[in-house]
This record gives sequence, structure tokens and C-alpha cells, in this order.
Amino acid sequence: MTYQLDGLVTGDQAIRGTAAHDAWRDWCSNVHGEFGITFDTDSYRGRVIRQRSATYQLVGWTGEKELVKRERQGIRRDPRGHYELFVPLSGELRVGQESADHRLNPGEMTLVPIDAPFHVGHGDGARALTLLIPFDRIDQRLGTVSPRGQRVIGNKGIARVTRDLLASLLREREDLSGSYFDAACDRVVDLFCLAAVGDEHLPATSGAAVRDAVRRYIRQHATEPELTLPAIAAAIGWSPRYIQAVLARENTTATDLIRAERLELARNKLANPAFAAQTITAIATSVGFHSASSFSTAYRRRFGHCPRDTRNGFEPG
Repeated sequence: MTYQLDGLVTGDQAIRGTAAHDAWRDWCSNVHGEFGITFDTDSYRGRVIRQRSATYQLVGWTGEKELVKRERQGIRRDPRGHYELFVPLSGELRVGQESADHRLNPGEMTLVPIDAPFHVGHGDGARALTLLIPFDRIDQRLGTVSPRGQRVIGNKGIARVTRDLLASLLREREDLSGSYFDAACDRVVDLFCLAAVGDEHLPATSGAAVRDAVRRYIRQHATEPELTLPAIAAAIGWSPRYIQAVLARENTTATDLIRAERLELARNKLANPAFAAQTITAIATSVGFHSASSFSTAYRRRFGHCPRDTRNGFEPG
């Protein structure tokens, strides 16, 4: 059964019987990228539940013994551009790249780039979650320290919170709209990155990328009255909490940046004869302020004089 919920597609599909090999292989390759799969029996029984948006996909799955390989030939034919976060729920996963092989037990996680060769194997009845994450969602946070193939112990602290949040996403799939699903996945990625390298090891380039993206978005949308931190976060792909943390390192907030950009726009208009016919209130409204009084107070605080002084060409000090 497949159904649509507020732009979020969820699915529940059972695959079994003698024709299951091709069906399972086709389904996996369609979702993840071209895979080669070796089965242990003539027939195969597996079950998948998928939750997805335009950005993320979360797959809960269980099945009989198999070995799944993503090989160079398949990557060339079918590049995908995302990471896969593997989270076993029961049974053991063997996840490896090239000759390396990690044995992953419940409570542990590993992140693998889909466009590099890797393999995943498991025994009968193993259950796991796999979150498909666009490359940029990880790389913009971690830069050159992205934990490609790194094993993360997930039985305590932030790593355990990450795992529990991911599991709850699948349980609550019928009551999550696409925007809520994306917001929750953003938080999973934030938490995973902290668990992988630790907050103190986040590179400066990660914060710089967030800061630059926030400033760029504000410059482009400053005149929109409903511009807010949640709107910025949804547009650029980081969670509001993560953005707050990055901006706090520079002793600023999204609200401060929005106000500063709007005041600069207003100042330019007030000093430009082309806008002489517009009232000060009209100019304040045009750059996103809701009231003339709040605009005047903010303007005086920032520039040390009132808007009318700028309009008259007199700026004290």
C-alpha cells in the first residue's frame, strides 16, 4: 500500500516468493542506486517501509541473508550523490568499503558515501534503518573531516539520541508532513555530525559556510515581512538550532542580521532622491518593518540619528 500525505510519500511493500530476487534488487537499486545482490536461498523474503521527501529518504527494512555490493561499474552507470547512514535495530550488519569491514551491532551507526564502492551484508532476520542524506548536508557541516565510513558508537550520549530520533521518525511517519520530516532529518544530521567528530572538532569552515549562507539568504529576502529564522533554516538546509549556535559564536543572531540588512536598505532609499516621493513609513514598510515607531527606534539605535536626518542630508557625527 502506498499513499500520499502532505507531499510526503510513504510506502509499505512486502516482497516474497521465487520472483523476489529481481523484485528486491530492482526496488533497492531504484531507491539507493545500482546494486549487485547475492542471495543465500532460491527465494527471498524481505520487507521495506519508506518515508521520503524531495531531500531525504528513510528506509526501514528487514530480510533474509544477503550481501549487497555497490561497485564501480554500477556507480558509473548510476551516480546518486548522497550518503547512507546505516543504523541496525536487531541482528548484525557487516558494512565495509574496499577491504575494510565493520561489524555493526544495534546501538551503532556508520555513514557511507553511495558513490564510492562499499558492501553491506547481514544474516536472516536482521532489521535496520537507512537514512539517505544528500552529500552537501554532511559536507557543509563537516568539511574535510566528513566521517566517510567511520564507525560511531551509538549506545550513549548524542549518538544514542540520534539513533532514537531516527527510529521515532519511522514510527511517526503517518503524522509527519514533508516539511516536518525534513526539519527532523536536519536535526538527525546535526546530531550525527556532533556524535561523529564532537562539537569541539567542528571545523571553522563549517561555521563559515553556515554564516555565509544565512547572510546571503537574508540579503536576497530582507524585504519579505515574514522572514524568520525557521524560514531561513528551511531554505538553506540547516536546523534553526544549528544556525543559532553558529551565529552565537559571532555574538549575533538571525534577527540582528535581518534588522541590520533592512536598516541599510532603508538608509539607501532615504538618501536616494529617486525615493523622495515616498514617506518614511512607506520606506520602512517596503524593507520589512511592521511599524514606523519600531523602525525609527531601530534606525536611531544603529545610526545615531533619526530617519528624517538622513532624508534631509544631515547626519550628525
